[in-house]
Amino acid sequence: MERQEKEVEITKEKPSARRGRPKVIGETQRRQSIVTAAHEAFVELGFARTTTAVVATKAKVSKRSIYEVFRDKTELFAAVVGANQHLILDLPRPQDETLPILETLIKIFRLDIDDEAERAREAILNLIVRESVQFPELSDYLYEHKIIRSREKLIEWLQREAERGRMTIADPLLCAGMLMDIVFGALLPRRRLLQAVDRARRTQDIKKRLEIFLRGIGFDAP
Repeated sequence: MERQEKEVEITKEKPSARRGRPKVIGETQRRQSIVTAAHEAFVELGFARTTTAVVATKAKVSKRSIYEVFRDKTELFAAVVGANQHLILDLPRPQDETLPILETLIKIFRLDIDDEAERAREAILNLIVRESVQFPELSDYLYEHKIIRSREKLIEWLQREAERGRMTIADPLLCAGMLMDIVFGALLPRRRLLQAVDRARRTQDIKKRLEIFLRGIGFDAP
């Protein structure tokens, strides 16, 4: 009788020891792995040839897992662009920043990044431009959903610096457009620059153009 009671106690203890199956991967981590895989696929294959099956294979998740996070491929593309905005512009800036204006512009346009980060930036810029030309609806989606706000952020920065008395800006919208053209017009050449020395020379050229811009608005860059 005593033995039977012990067996009953052991049997009762077993279910409580099983706490349920833990999640293999958290939601945030899963989303990040999907976005990373999609980024790789979009750069390699383009928007049209990238399928959720390809992304699922690269991310090591099911297609269902992708659709639990993203409604469609367009939303996934937007997530990739949004996750890489830091490679394009470093904005907003600290409210009380006191760096010289030229140096601040260099940081805003990420002209001080290393070679690896520069290649990553080139890849995302080319991806955005290439796919927006082929699929204008992608560009519309990115702007309508405020995924890309580079120009707007730059305008806000110019206005704030003017209010602080650090710059004289008659037309922030016009100046923002000029700065974007100066930098990104040079960063998106027709011919890819494969050598680090060529990319470094291009960066120096952009810095000189920024100096010319600052002199043009009556600001003497140090």
